[in-house]
Amino acid sequence: MSFRDEDEQRRHERAETPGAPFPAGAGQRASRLPPLLLLLAVVLLAILVVAVFFLWRSLGDTLSGTSVEEDSIDSGPKPRLRLTNGPGQVSVEGEDGLTSVEYEVTKHAVASDPAAAKKRASEVSVNISREDSAFVLETEGGRNTGADYALRVPSDTDVEIESEAGDVEVTGLSGDVTVRAEAGDVTLRNVGGSSTIEAPQGDVAISGASTDTGQMELVVGSGDVTLQDVVVGTLEARVEAGDVALSGRFSGGGRVFVETGDITANLPPEDTRELTLEARVGEVFRKAPPEERPERGTEQGTEGDTGRQEGS
Repeated sequence: MSFRDEDEQRRHERAETPGAPFPAGAGQRASRLPPLLLLLAVVLLAILVVAVFFLWRSLGDTLSGTSVEEDSIDSGPKPRLRLTNGPGQVSVEGEDGLTSVEYEVTKHAVASDPAAAKKRASEVSVNISREDSAFVLETEGGRNTGADYALRVPSDTDVEIESEAGDVEVTGLSGDVTVRAEAGDVTLRNVGGSSTIEAPQGDVAISGASTDTGQMELVVGSGDVTLQDVVVGTLEARVEAGDVALSGRFSGGGRVFVETGDITANLPPEDTRELTLEARVGEVFRKAPPEERPERGTEQGTEGDTGRQEGS
């Protein structure tokens, strides 16, 4: 038998003998393994705690809360209403036979926790006053606060809305409508009076406007304009950057001017006889027989007009 075989036999006998010592280093490796795992777990837990702390700090001021306020104002059948709002949505709906202005205001705010956010939202004030025979609603808030308005008013109400940021929607009014929305889309549906819209940043959509003698004035900065089934005395629309689309039927005269963008008039030719369509940088498209090509630049919609001009 070789020395190697004898060594292996002695190691085998030592392993089978109770209380025999293990080879040097084996017990040390076995005893070191749990502390290393424990240390790794502690490090991972510390990283998790730090991450949660910084996440809480970053999101602490963005927890939102709301508070709802609703009431009505006796106004008679033909009131004048002026609404001034900061950040928030505005919806105004006209209703026949109504003799009051009914409003629901959802006030919202953000704070470090939900309870504080709700309390701060409840403190956003809605001021009601009378100025120049008009009912005035005004929201006063602070940083990170706002209000969403939902109003039901008599259909003959004249409405003036000033909005800092948020969409504005007006439906079912036969009175005059004025909207100044600094940032947000403006939508008018089924209106019967004159309308004036200023929208520096946002789209404008008008459908179902019907006033034979009224005026429609649109001033749009950056945004698209959509006009469908519009009957007005005069239309004046100016768009800095965006496309204009006219569809359905149109009655009236005036001018649509686009600084940068296209105009698409999907209208019967007789509907645009008194309407000038002009795009400085862009194209003017008409609904026309297939053999006709789109015109560029300025187009005067008069009978017998076959000329084509480049926009100046």
